[in-house]
Amino acid sequence: MRGAELLLRGQRLYADFFEFLPPGAFVVTAAWFSVAGVSFGAARSLAIITFVGIACFTYLSCRQASRNAALSALLVVCWLTLSLWPWMQISHHWFATLVSMVAAWAAFVSLDEPERRLRWPLISGAAAGAAAMFVPHAGALIMLAALMAFLNVRQQNWAQLLTYLFGCALAPALVFAYLFEQHTLFAAFDDVILYTATHYTSVNKVPFGSGASTINLPLKYVFGLAALLTLIVCAVDWPAWFSDRRLRLCAALALAGFLGCFPRADIWRISFAAPLALPLLAFCMSRLTQSWRPAYRYAAAAALIALCLPSFRIVQGRARQLLATEIVSTPRGGVRPFDQFTAQRGLSELRAAIAATPPGDAYFFYPYDAMLPFLTGREQVSRYDLFVPEYTTAAQYQEACRSVIRDASWVVVDRYWTDYNAWKKSFPSMLDAKPRETARFEQALDSAFELIPNTGTFELRRRRQGVSDSVCDGIVG
Repeated sequence: MRGAELLLRGQRLYADFFEFLPPGAFVVTAAWFSVAGVSFGAARSLAIITFVGIACFTYLSCRQASRNAALSALLVVCWLTLSLWPWMQISHHWFATLVSMVAAWAAFVSLDEPERRLRWPLISGAAAGAAAMFVPHAGALIMLAALMAFLNVRQQNWAQLLTYLFGCALAPALVFAYLFEQHTLFAAFDDVILYTATHYTSVNKVPFGSGASTINLPLKYVFGLAALLTLIVCAVDWPAWFSDRRLRLCAALALAGFLGCFPRADIWRISFAAPLALPLLAFCMSRLTQSWRPAYRYAAAAALIALCLPSFRIVQGRARQLLATEIVSTPRGGVRPFDQFTAQRGLSELRAAIAATPPGDAYFFYPYDAMLPFLTGREQVSRYDLFVPEYTTAAQYQEACRSVIRDASWVVVDRYWTDYNAWKKSFPSMLDAKPRETARFEQALDSAFELIPNTGTFELRRRRQGVSDSVCDGIVG
């Protein structure tokens, strides 16, 4: 949201502020803010629209795959119950999931289009290409998966195939034109491609399904269950794999979703990718149960519902707990702390302390609170808003340090995210939570900004007089 707000202020992505993501999510959010206003309510409404869109197109894809409306609806409701609670927010992953399911739906429809119209491959290709502008590797996998609908060895329709490929190129071409017009094409390549390739994977590796709990544990086995059912379907009717294009498309989408979870294949990435596996689940379940007696099918549906009941009850309890918490007033609207732990960290006290400072004072938020500049209405003086050991480079630390010493009047430090155990919990592959450049950067902040009495894990620090950016020397080297 911060990036979208900066775009509305006229700043250039990748040139005036750093991001390692493609422009898609920033441009979409900025466009929405330009219509609905820059507020937490506007952000929440965009998130809700995205979730509703994902649910609708996932249902349509499952129904096209299985010809079973009731089963499709049941699978979508189960996914919603298991997935949305922890991540009900604007995210480039959710945007990618939405357009991926649009691509999947249009690809399924094209299989049944008797007139062989070109609108469906165009829609599918355009949506798949757009997915790559939110999450590049996941979008590339979706483009390859949806391509299965337009490849037919026996009777190839070249018009459909070329239309699909043209659609895939639309979103990348628009983004290329946007970056070229902004004179940030090479900066975008450095940030999105080179920086991510050299710094993202090593620190973000986690075991598959990491972070799963009672509320979402079944999601950890969605892809495994889909693979098992596919093997059973093929064993029962092995020629189906070679003759049924719908099955091949379902399998390709599920494989794309599975591979798209990596390298950080935690339970949240699985939640984002799980809709791509649901058409395959719907297809296999429908195929395997079509000869069952109605009583057996009802029993299977009841078992699926029972599997999600613990998650539903936990969601209900947490929703009641959240509604009982005090609303924290911010310049972007009222917000509720996500849980009791967040409230105990002192968010309300920090908000009051920042509100008491002069409106024109510049701030620096450190190290991992990209939402705070948005909620407090204070601009981050640095080009960088996230500082992760072994991920943020020494040169970036030094550049940020000099920007802070020159321009910031206040510094907000979240001591929760400067603790080694917190980093290791979120990034278990991290080797050293306090490399030399991180330690020297924090020493520079301590020497240049004095601590104001505070509560919770947030520290508010005020600029000392007579400090020069020479305190930043030595971070690199």
